Amino acid sequence: MSGTTTAADATALAAVTEIDASITGIEDRLAAWAAETGTALAALSGRVTGGPVDKLIRPVVEELVRAPGGYAAGAGFLANAGLLGPERSYIAWWHGEELEHVDALANFSPTSISRYVKSEWFRIPVETGQAHVTGPYVDFLCTDEYVLTFTHPVFRCSEGPVAGIVGMDVTVQRLERGALPALRRIGERATLVYDDGRAIASAAPDIAAGDLAAAGEGCRVYSVGRKFRIWSGGTAI
Repeated sequence: MSGTTTAADATALAAVTEIDASITGIEDRLAAWAAETGTALAALSGRVTGGPVDKLIRPVVEELVRAPGGYAAGAGFLANAGLLGPERSYIAWWHGEELEHVDALANFSPTSISRYVKSEWFRIPVETGQAHVTGPYVDFLCTDEYVLTFTHPVFRCSEGPVAGIVGMDVTVQRLERGALPALRRIGERATLVYDDGRAIASAAPDIAAGDLAAAGEGCRVYSVGRKFRIWSGGTAI
């Protein structure tokens, strides 16, 4: 790359910064929420039960889901085994502006954790202790829409096990709506992809969300967020 920045370069960099701010904003808000939740759980005296968990989580979900111009279609907390008792989980998750409680009946089943432990959005943050993004996939549990689920582990203490995860469902439609104008300023085939090369949004008409794509020859690669990239020229696989 030459040391000279052209007007087109400046336009592209401004557009990348715009998309990066949106994705980083989601990731940073989730990380802050995870830290706040861990501190609040640590402050609970005695045995943790569902009522206090709901009271702790629901106001944040309401803020996220109802934020003007926000990206969250649903959000919540899922307890790991041990927080509410041995082999017992708890889900405090709501979606939509009406804040519909997701799968609340599962909280009355002592085997409810088996419904979630194998789900990528729960399993990987618990196993790795790191934030994760799952998707895009069709979310039959909550929104019935094509979504990305951002999740982050929650710790009650720095040396302890993962107490659970907080997460946010973001519809691909919302991400596309926010990202496409900026992608078009980067290039006519500019494509936003996740770590595995799966497209999230693309200015190219032959690349749809969820498609596997590749970086075209000579295209520029920009990192956005923790694990997303923008290719100035994506190609369909």
